[in-house]
Amino acid sequence: MESNNNFEEKLYKYFRENREVPEYIKETINNTNLRKNKSNAINNIRKVAIAGISLVTLSTGFVFADDIVKFVSTLFASSEGVNTAIENGYIYQNQDIQSYKSSNTETHIQDIVMDDYTLDFNVFMEFDENIDLTGIDKYKMPDLLITDDMNNILYSADNEITKDFCNNNGIEYKYDIAINTSSSIFIANADKNYATVQFNLSASDEKFPKSKKIYISFKTIEMTGNNKDYTVTGDWKNEIDIPDKFVNRESRLYKVVNCNNENVYEDSIIAEVYETGMKFEMSMYWGDYESEHKRMEEMRKVNVLSSQLIKQEESYVENENGERFYPSQSSESDGGYSFNTDGKLHKWETFNLTKFNATEKLKVVLTTIDNEQIIINLQSK
Repeated sequence: MESNNNFEEKLYKYFRENREVPEYIKETINNTNLRKNKSNAINNIRKVAIAGISLVTLSTGFVFADDIVKFVSTLFASSEGVNTAIENGYIYQNQDIQSYKSSNTETHIQDIVMDDYTLDFNVFMEFDENIDLTGIDKYKMPDLLITDDMNNILYSADNEITKDFCNNNGIEYKYDIAINTSSSIFIANADKNYATVQFNLSASDEKFPKSKKIYISFKTIEMTGNNKDYTVTGDWKNEIDIPDKFVNRESRLYKVVNCNNENVYEDSIIAEVYETGMKFEMSMYWGDYESEHKRMEEMRKVNVLSSQLIKQEESYVENENGERFYPSQSSESDGGYSFNTDGKLHKWETFNLTKFNATEKLKVVLTTIDNEQIIINLQSK
């Protein structure tokens, strides 16, 4: 395997001068063993791939072939489920070369993935030449607001921002008017005064709407790292048209066939497979709260993970091909459980199974604190 430095040089040069991805570059990327060496390999590849594609697209208006877009975009996935969706073409490369400039800082939405529970996109940013982003590792947009063509609030970083949006658009303000969305926003790559910022958003309690256009606005960018501290203020209002394949999406619902544990309330089970993952929920009677809580506390003193009533890392969903898909754990809201004083347990989980590898029948396996398995067989509705 050739060195990372040689590989980066080849990848950067090729993406600047060619339209197709050659086999030797694909092989080199595959040989870097991305899934096991993310901290080293992905950062090196991102540095070159993002810079090469972003700079050429922004400066010349040239849009790369779909082959390159799909291939490189797999490096930016927030979970295995998102990665699977992208590998199957479920990604949109922004064909509009328009960028948005304020305070000598230019922004451009590169690509986007959207379904009922996932909204991921990359924004390329070019800052003033006196800003050096090398080593910047913390990034914050304290007034970020993401809305759509129907005035739905997909994400709001601050409640006052939400109120202002409602007032300006004649909407009655309610405390829960914005979708309950968890977020992960970070710099995927920074070099000199260029950066690609990755946004990973997950809807928790309700689905993202079938938006036809999304608006991303912010006025403050805060960045720190490598003994540097930058605050850039302006007024950026980005927008992107959402393709039909995102707007016309439909989730796949499953019903319960049987369960091996009589304490599970079968009518409480919700199983829904969408483009980038699978949502699963259930409730059951677990046992006496006081005694179980005491047992968990004793086990937690020895090992925190072993004290889980439902072991997340040992639970999975299996399709008819024998493939197992584990929890995505890409955000805090993706999985967990609550254990109430009435002895009832409510479990929710997001698995990396997607519509692209789902089958007519599925099997959900939950491993308990006693190393027993709760097995739930499902059938597509």
